[in-house]
Amino acid sequence: MSLEIWALVEDSRIRELLEELASNEGLTLKYFDNLSPALNTPEPAGGMILALDSGGAYNNYLTIIKRFQKNFTWFDVIVFGEYKTAEIMERERYVGVDLYVHDLSDREEFHLRASHLVSLRRLKSDSGIVGRSAVLEETLATIMQVAPTEVSILIEGESGSGKELTAQAIHIKSHRSAKTFEAVNCGALAEGVLESELFGHERGSFTGAVARRRGLFERADGGTLFLDEVGEMSINMQVKLLRVLESGEFIRVGGIEKLRSDVRIITATNKELESSVERGEFRKDLYYRLKVVRVRIPPLRARQEDIPFLVRYFIKRSSRKHGRSIKGIDNTGLDLLVQHSWPGNVRELANMIDNLTVLCQHQVIRVADVEKRMAENASPQPLPDLPVHVKRSRDQLERELIMNSLLSLHKDVREILELLTRGEGPVPGRWKNWVEVKEAGSENVRDLESLEREMIREALVMNGGNRRKTARQLGLSERTLYRRIKEYGLK
Repeated sequence: MSLEIWALVEDSRIRELLEELASNEGLTLKYFDNLSPALNTPEPAGGMILALDSGGAYNNYLTIIKRFQKNFTWFDVIVFGEYKTAEIMERERYVGVDLYVHDLSDREEFHLRASHLVSLRRLKSDSGIVGRSAVLEETLATIMQVAPTEVSILIEGESGSGKELTAQAIHIKSHRSAKTFEAVNCGALAEGVLESELFGHERGSFTGAVARRRGLFERADGGTLFLDEVGEMSINMQVKLLRVLESGEFIRVGGIEKLRSDVRIITATNKELESSVERGEFRKDLYYRLKVVRVRIPPLRARQEDIPFLVRYFIKRSSRKHGRSIKGIDNTGLDLLVQHSWPGNVRELANMIDNLTVLCQHQVIRVADVEKRMAENASPQPLPDLPVHVKRSRDQLERELIMNSLLSLHKDVREILELLTRGEGPVPGRWKNWVEVKEAGSENVRDLESLEREMIREALVMNGGNRRKTARQLGLSERTLYRRIKEYGLK
């Protein structure tokens, strides 16, 4: 796909730099005398680099960028202008300035930075990746570095964060891009089905095998095979996969002929495989074979500045798909989406925008629409970051477990005492051994209360006095915690 430079610049020195860049990178350079024809020109299939001169007639470049964002998806921005502080450039980057150039005399530095921007633009346009945050571009830089090699790559990231899209991007930038890219979700298939899917099967090898079938290793020969959720693969299948990786040979299910396949393996997981290895759930030798290079995909909440661009992209995509004419989203509604935690990541955001686009009764999605949709999707238990890295020590975790167990015990005793006091019939069977607590007087109760008081006090200290965190840690409602703090005189 062709990538173009669209230039709204007047300075002859800037034009000369852009002409050199276009020649070096094999780009088409187009000049526009004013904004209107640029906004009405069809977007190039490979996207564009928009070049703006803040010192000329286009000094309102931030407004121009916003206009472009409403019309186009696949573009990045170079702005030429006077020196600005790093703080200002960071703010402007958030609204769409990808490269700011203030020194026109350092041609080598310009071409180095602009060439990198062109490479990122091509990768994003070719693979369908949207965003320009620093953490995303760090991941993309790693992809560009490892894609031309033959190393096995393990992609780590939460569900919905774009692991398959990342695998496709690696394939596109590899020497195998002309060959097939095949993908399979290992966690979605039973062991026997997965074996047949990977290696194929012979006719009559099992009930329903009415013909020989080529597996993914055969179909992806010369190309790339992506194994998603590889951590869900059984130990038996792990052995078979390791054998193929070591020898390049495999046998179809029900067959005897040894076949060979030359594929590049890319795997992905939303689990921390190192922990699975320690528990004996994943083979250590296979783990190190797959993880020659590890690529981490940041969750959406770690790249909030990408959310506005993703929202605009999904609105355009959904409008085309469903025959709607939604023009965008109001600023307050967009702010709500940016601040949301997105436990389902990009997939969840895409689903929400799809829903909002279909149900929107206006040309612009309003904040009320967003609030209604978020209320419908509200989950009381947000998902944790994956892969999970526990920062607390083993002693802290054990102490929390003991505290929670004792608190649960004390809760049971309180319920027994309330039942006996009210005379509401026999004590339930699982509590019969606790009747003597009431008969023995209040000493045992006071001991338990002392334990509970100490547990709550320690939990408050551990959480810096934050009552919400303390209540969540102890498994109490905030109202109950407040009542206990008052009862025990804790501050």
